[in-house]
Amino acid sequence: MATNKRPRLSESVPPARVAVIGAGWWSQGWHLPQLQRNPDSTVAAIMQRSEQPKAAKFLNLKLETKTQLRERYGVPIFSSCEELLADEKTMAAIHGVIICTAHACHADMGKKFLAAGKHILMEKPMTVDVAEARALAAAAAAAAPRLAFMVNNTANFRDQCFDARRLVETGELGAIHHVLCVMYSPLMFLFDDPGNTGWVKPSGTMVQEDGSGNGFGWGQLSHLLGWVLFVGGLEVEEVTAITHRSEASGADLTDAALFKCKGGCSISLSGGCAWPGNEHGEEATGKHFDIKMFGQKGVLMYGGDDKNPKSGRLELRRHDGSDSYVSEGFLMENTEKEGNGPESLLNFIAACRGLPYRNGADQQVGLQAVQLLAAMYRSASSGKTEKVL
Repeated sequence: MATNKRPRLSESVPPARVAVIGAGWWSQGWHLPQLQRNPDSTVAAIMQRSEQPKAAKFLNLKLETKTQLRERYGVPIFSSCEELLADEKTMAAIHGVIICTAHACHADMGKKFLAAGKHILMEKPMTVDVAEARALAAAAAAAAPRLAFMVNNTANFRDQCFDARRLVETGELGAIHHVLCVMYSPLMFLFDDPGNTGWVKPSGTMVQEDGSGNGFGWGQLSHLLGWVLFVGGLEVEEVTAITHRSEASGADLTDAALFKCKGGCSISLSGGCAWPGNEHGEEATGKHFDIKMFGQKGVLMYGGDDKNPKSGRLELRRHDGSDSYVSEGFLMENTEKEGNGPESLLNFIAACRGLPYRNGADQQVGLQAVQLLAAMYRSASSGKTEKVL
């Protein structure tokens, strides 16, 4: 059992007891050790179906087994959500759950744990099915504010994201007319390889008439879309999209889309995995972001390399020449493995403890991202403009 937990920061509120659902690469590398290190949280249970969790082919590593995880964390391990939910003693001690499983499982698991009265941190995307996303969002809305529901879009929980949201909400930018948003990741080796099945092969309602339906869009673009939707408070009505697909894997490697929003605002999106480098290499290459919101009073800009805080900044530049708002540094997705967890996890822990928290990616942001991505794939397949369902 791990023994490196630091002393509690405060004895006035008990630590959050969190169950982790799915013990794959992301849970073993991030969620579990971060929860264990954080003095205000503890791992209360783990759900993992197979004895030997599998990592994506591109990682070329072997994960710890259920037996090893039980020894490391000293907590009960369950083989299904149903088994965990049936254990009254364990469930009574749990404040919240982190759901880090296959996308297709998110909706069912999320609804079950909401019904059991638990706070939820859901890995992104919230689901890959619009009907399931609607049902899950409705369940989360019905449980609010008693229960917190967060989607783990880590960029949305950064201070600068909340600053940008405040500038829009308070009218500093004025009505938004157009948004230009760009995201390129150094992940060609991931999406161009048919061996990385979960990242490149569509399933269920993801599958389009031409056989497409999975790739960079579902795998990465919810980071960008979640930020734009939350900050801009935008509601998209229809999508026109074109994708370039891998000859080897069939996955979309690049995505271009034009979104029409209510009120006449437009969003121009460009994204892909063709940024040179390797995000998971010995010298990790960062993802490139460029977001510009053009409003009645000026332009709100945010962009840079998400592994280089000095590469950019948040700036509001006004048409009337008045003083611009500037926040130096660029922080987007938070994939740091060390420490007590990203801002999303810290806010989730606060919610589990009954303390004040901020939610940058609730069920509505999660639902809209699913709706936009589903419409984008339909449009790219049909060659037509598609309504957001």
